[in-house]
Amino acid sequence: MDEKLQNAAMEGDVEALFSILEEDPNVLERIDQVSFVTTPLHTAAREGKIHFAKEILNLKPSFAWKRDHLGRSPLHLALEGKHQQKELSPRDLDLEEKYQELVTWLIKHDSEVVRVKAKGMVTPLHYAAQLDDESSVADFLYVCPLSIEDLTVKSETVVHVAVKKGSLKAFKVLLGWLRRFNKEEILKWKDEEGNNPLHTAVSADQPEMVKLLIGYLKVNIKNSKGLTALDIFYLRQCQGLVDAAVGNILLAAKAETASQLHLPSLRDSKKTLLAEYFSGGLTCSEKILKGFSQGYQRVDQVPLEVRNVLLVVAILIATATYQAALSPPGGYWQDDGNLQPAANNTGISNTTSTIFNTEQHAAGKMIRQSFRQFSFFTFNSLAFFTSLRIISILVADLPLFNFSFLMTNWMEASYLFSILETIGDSAALFLFFLFVCWQATYWIPVFLTGQHSELTRHGRRKNLRLGSFEQPKMGNQL
Repeated sequence: MDEKLQNAAMEGDVEALFSILEEDPNVLERIDQVSFVTTPLHTAAREGKIHFAKEILNLKPSFAWKRDHLGRSPLHLALEGKHQQKELSPRDLDLEEKYQELVTWLIKHDSEVVRVKAKGMVTPLHYAAQLDDESSVADFLYVCPLSIEDLTVKSETVVHVAVKKGSLKAFKVLLGWLRRFNKEEILKWKDEEGNNPLHTAVSADQPEMVKLLIGYLKVNIKNSKGLTALDIFYLRQCQGLVDAAVGNILLAAKAETASQLHLPSLRDSKKTLLAEYFSGGLTCSEKILKGFSQGYQRVDQVPLEVRNVLLVVAILIATATYQAALSPPGGYWQDDGNLQPAANNTGISNTTSTIFNTEQHAAGKMIRQSFRQFSFFTFNSLAFFTSLRIISILVADLPLFNFSFLMTNWMEASYLFSILETIGDSAALFLFFLFVCWQATYWIPVFLTGQHSELTRHGRRKNLRLGSFEQPKMGNQL
């Protein structure tokens, strides 16, 4: 990089910057053409020269994404400068505020810079967690939630990083964010050695973190070496690297060693490799789903426009069929008793001309209970149950899905009871048929969820996470 420009960046001399640009208008463009280079923005970020950094970012926005020879972005260096300043001069709050302002300015310019990966594939979020910079961790998660899924070269999540470095304040921020946004699943992710954050916390002798993680993770999960958290504790204790408090916490949570655990369950024995899973035949649930043209397709892969149309159609069908069940053809009896006699117009004989239907009836029961009436209720009920199941499937990925699923089942139950009250006990076989239809449509979304869980258990979620290794795109920065 041009030496004059480097010195101007170190001094934060904005006037010198524009003088250099007047002499050589293409100096910034030449720097931008180098793949890995220490730009003036890197230097200004490291030195905490916020005004100079803002001027450079205004002139050359792409510098926010440039990486130096170690892969560090200006955001990495701003965090590093902030940390070094706190160590050298902890009472200089003004300088610390300048670094924080610079960090805020960079992520305000483009939130995706939080995902730029330096050496070891360490993002600024990972780095902030290493430094126990809880304010920056919170800011990064706020502006770029997807950064929580980025992994280091050792497949470590930001939670692993915070635990290893003993960054308790940053760890609490991460745990609180995961809890509030229903992302606790990330706590189950394992690094390249098969250790989840609980294993890492035990190995790093972090009793408070162990206590917090036990509430989210199963305490007897094994890593890739077949060791539980308690096994790791005993090994580290023999080496004198872990405190007894960690062991007390684990034992209080009923932790066991691998040798104390029961034999693997049938569910555990099914944990085969993904290739073996796909090589096998279809399970019963998968055959049913294939019959419904679902296969391995998830609802979230269906375009939003198609989902909206299907949802509207399903709601209309559910409304129409529910109303039809309440108003069957022929209507209901309005009173109790026998049919009224019909007088013979010939008037020949009262005893012979009057026709009585001695069949008893009750108010609220259907007047017509023919085969065609039962056929009507059969197809109407099938349409009703199926439409509600389609609604449940389409909203499966939305918040509070469990509540909507529960309400649709209550609605189906009320539908069944209304039919039972209408028809009575005379059509027990028909009512049993309706109950079977209800159960069949109930299990469709259950099968869908089970299939998704099966794919996740066989590595689908892990494979999806491979996308986190990619460097973020720079196309939307200008």
